Amino acid sequence: MCAAAIVAASIGPFWRIRDVSIEGAHHVAVDAVVAASGLLEAQAFTASTARARDRLVRLPAVRDARVEISVPGRARVVLSERVAIARWVSTGSGTEWFVDADGVLFSSLDPRGAPDLRVTDEQKPRQAGDRLDPALVDAATKLARLGPQELRPDATSPRVAAGWEIRFGGAERIDEKIANARRFLRDNPQRKLDYVDVRTPDQIVFSPS
Repeated sequence: MCAAAIVAASIGPFWRIRDVSIEGAHHVAVDAVVAASGLLEAQAFTASTARARDRLVRLPAVRDARVEISVPGRARVVLSERVAIARWVSTGSGTEWFVDADGVLFSSLDPRGAPDLRVTDEQKPRQAGDRLDPALVDAATKLARLGPQELRPDATSPRVAAGWEIRFGGAERIDEKIANARRFLRDNPQRKLDYVDVRTPDQIVFSPS
């Protein structure tokens, strides 16, 4: 009888989780976290913290989560959200996402939750949860930080300047490429250019030569 009573209590309307507290939510809404966890109204005896965590880390802005369940009916969720290092603008959709150092794109409730550093992605439309190559994100943010004062007054952006361009190529050895471009432009402040090509860090190509 005792065993039957325990089983009945564990699967019946008793011991349900009625209170789910959320900590660490900044980018995501608390209600969205509660819904994603699947804990509210779940049986306290059968609810799984591991399953709840697996569901929560599917939220693009959530890097990790710790879940605790206590009888009779409480659950506690502590989020570790992603830290935005820049804003990633998809020209395909016109959408602006936040991006972290791991290359994960996510949205946020806080429009000021990321630095005012924007990278324009001309490759293809992106969506929240997409994971970019971290090396690409690192290179893109370094280029986005470059201003005319660091290159040449007529270099209005790291890639396209006034009638000429800087060709950086891929993300590999980006620090060397940036250093080479800076050095070349510093040593040639008045040279007429069509392009400066630093895609191969060991050799600078420019036109007209």
